[in-house]
Amino acid sequence: MKLFTTIKKTLFILITTVLSVNAQDKDSSKTLFFTGNINLTNNGFSFIPLFSLGKPATTANLSIGGKRLSFDSQLRFDLDGMRPWSFLFGWSYRLIQNKKFNVRLGSFFPAYAFNNLEYTRKSKNINVLTPQRYFIWNTFMSYNISNKINFGVYYLNGRGLEKIDQTKSGNFISFRLFANRINISKSININLNPEFYFLKIDNNDGLYLANTFSLHHLKIPVFFSSTINKAINSNLNAKAFDWNIGLNYKFRSSFKKI
Repeated sequence: MKLFTTIKKTLFILITTVLSVNAQDKDSSKTLFFTGNINLTNNGFSFIPLFSLGKPATTANLSIGGKRLSFDSQLRFDLDGMRPWSFLFGWSYRLIQNKKFNVRLGSFFPAYAFNNLEYTRKSKNINVLTPQRYFIWNTFMSYNISNKINFGVYYLNGRGLEKIDQTKSGNFISFRLFANRINISKSININLNPEFYFLKIDNNDGLYLANTFSLHHLKIPVFFSSTINKAINSNLNAKAFDWNIGLNYKFRSSFKKI
């Protein structure tokens, strides 16, 4: 209960900060946005494709903000009892944005990953679903080749904040190609997001290829998606090949600033 009280207070402070900063930004547009994507999948994937739950999961990605500053959250649950898998709360600031080149800076704090850890209580060994805290910062740079194709580089650094039973540090760099709204008929299009990435966790590392594919109907906010992940060379303790398929609901709303 204490964790969820802390999360609610953090959400209130961050959202209030975003709305206040955007309201004072004279260069921003006169509207704020609220966007989200709800995903149901047979195998939950994190934003780093290597990390999968291995069983059905749901993810809610929610963002609220203005032209430059936004508050972003990622909430992941194991569908077995809706047990939490990971909660990330943070912000993004669009440092540079124009027709060709964009730079975004961001951070997730607090970020929680939930793990079943074994403890001894009254001489009995029990498993307890335990939140572990992380501090994560990231940057994303992209270049628009055309209105449908762009190339991006994403870098992330994460630090574990617990003293025991946790990863100490992680580095992730991903080279990504985005091919969006590729028409296969008048009403159906596809998005392709292949990426080549390097991941280092403490003293172990690996090189991977991944691709996310999504199929959209122009008049329906529900779409299908699938992600595959393949190890090229790795000594990390994870699957060499993994995949999923998901059903998504996406929405976007905007409203004028007061």
